[in-house]
Parts: sequence; C-alpha cells; structure tokens
Amino acid sequence: MHALGVLHAEIGAAAVDEELATQLGVFVERKARDMKPQEIANTLNALCKLEAAVAAVSVMGWKRLAEAAERTVSEMNEQGIAISLNALSKLEVAAAAVSPPGWASLAEGVERTARKMNPQAVANSLNALCKLEAAASAVSPMGWAGLAETAERTAREMDAQGVANKLNALCKLEVAAAALSPTGWAGLAEAAGRTAREMDPQAVANTLNALSKLEAAAAAVSQSGWAGLAEAAERTASQMNEQGISNTLHALGVLPAAAVELSLSAREHLEAAAEREAPNMTSEGRKMTLRGCAKLKLRIPSALSE
Repeated sequence: MHALGVLHAEIGAAAVDEELATQLGVFVERKARDMKPQEIANTLNALCKLEAAVAAVSVMGWKRLAEAAERTVSEMNEQGIAISLNALSKLEVAAAAVSPPGWASLAEGVERTARKMNPQAVANSLNALCKLEAAASAVSPMGWAGLAETAERTAREMDAQGVANKLNALCKLEVAAAALSPTGWAGLAEAAGRTAREMDPQAVANTLNALSKLEAAAAAVSQSGWAGLAEAAERTASQMNEQGISNTLHALGVLPAAAVELSLSAREHLEAAAEREAPNMTSEGRKMTLRGCAKLKLRIPSALSE
C-alpha cells in the first residue's frame, strides 16, 4: 500500500509497530512538499492519533509539513481547514513549526470557509482556536461573525460531543461568544438539553462548566434541559476523572437551576465520585470541589476535610 494510504488507514489503530512508524515518519519528511491540500489535512489528522508515528517524524519533517500546510491552505475547503486546525491543536510539535504568516493564512482560511462548515467542522474549529492563540489572534471580526453564524445555523444538527466542544470553546473565546445572537444562544441551550443523555463524562463536565460561565446560554436552558443535564451528571459521575468531578461540582454549585434538578441518587453519586478522586486533585480542583460541595450541601470528601 502507498505510504500515505498506510498512514491514513492506521487512524484509530491501537498501536503502530516501530518499523512502520519509522517508515511513516521518513515518508512525511520526504513527501510533505508534494502533498495536496486534502492529503496534508488527512496526514495531520492521522498523526494526531498515532503517537508512534509522531515520535518518528523529525524536526525537519514537521517543518516541511507545516510549510506545506501554509502553502496550500488557500486551496483547502472548510473540512480541510477544520481538520488541520483540530490536528494542530493536538500536535504541539507541528504547531510550533507554523510561522506567523502561516497562522494568518489559516485564520484567513477560517474566515473564507466558516459559513460553509458542517456541525462537526465548526465545533472542531472553535475547539481548536481556543487552544491555538496564534491562530485565534489572527481571526478577523468577520471571521468570528462567520463562525458564530454557522454555530447558530448548525445547532439543531449537533451531536453531544459537538455541543460540549462548542460551548467549551465559546466560554474561552470571548470575541466569538460576543458575536452570537440571543437566537444563537437559545439554539445552543436547546442542543445541550437535547443531547445531554448521550454525553460522555468529559462532555457533561465541559458543558456544565461552560454554562456556568456563559450567562446568555445558561439563561436559555429550559427546566427539562437542566433535568437532562442533572441526570447526565448522575449517570456519568462514576466515570469522571478528578478534573471532571471538580468542574462539575463547581458548576452545579453556581447553577441553581441545574442543582435543583439533582435527585438524591445523583447527589450520592457525586459524593462518591468526589471521595474517590479528591486525593488526585490539583490545588485548584480541591478548592472548586470544596466550594461546590458547600453550595450543594454535599458531604466533604475525607481527603479534603483533614
């Protein structure tokens, strides 16, 4: 199989053997300059999921791949832009190789394609931009307006992960949040309630954390939406890590409309999760957990009461 085909076919593989990883790394360095826009996006996407191959790419390989992305970004479609940004937000070594003009070109690509993006592409783009300061700072007001408009348009089609990613990004991107209309916030709030029962532990924690910081979104969540999110917190509490449970408890503590929907069983699950994860929490996580438990009148984890 062609090396590029091997690289893309390995997406989702649990592991790549050392010999193949080395071959893929050499291939990226040798062929990056000849890749077409879609090939570059797909290669970045593959590499962010293949640790062994990432380790095999040389500094020169990353430089050539970054240069290729910069060279072809003007030809990328909306999906390619979203995929590239998403991958760069996960590949520090690749992002470090992108030049300031390269980030400007990627930002221009976002502006050019924003209104064509599908639900996943806009969620991925926003999620990536909140982690890539160099790219976000180069996005123009028109670009943010386009992303906000697309976020509003696609809200009804978003899945659980997309909702969580989008809200999580908006609570970190003030300029993007400021571009959303009341109708847009209402659509995102409805989507949060609609997809709550499908969210995984991290999505539940991120959504509640975002809503605790996005007043316009929280104000638009219906009672049934809060009930769905409270139920989701109960369902996923046993699987949350230390950051997830501290974020969830803190958010519920400042979201009375959500807290009132917590059942006795939900409270017990949250207490058990906090007890389990408290020893692993950072200093900030411990403070957030203590504040959340106090607001919700939950039992303080033994590791935090000493």
